[in-house]
Amino acid sequence: MQGSQRREQIMTLLSKSGVPVTGRELAGHFGVSRQVIVQDIALLRASGKEILSTTTGYLILRPVST
Repeated sequence: MQGSQRREQIMTLLSKSGVPVTGRELAGHFGVSRQVIVQDIALLRASGKEILSTTTGYLILRPVST
């Protein structure tokens, strides 16, 4: 799998998840190291994606509706 495809799928997984997803979980899912996931997250952020790192995993920031 190409890195760009993996990053698209990371965004899909994070978008569908209602809870934080750990780098370890993502690494296991894609069969890569956790460091590769950290680099992918950094590239996604650099491209403007709003991904929050928490102590329990990664989340996509969503606007709060009022």
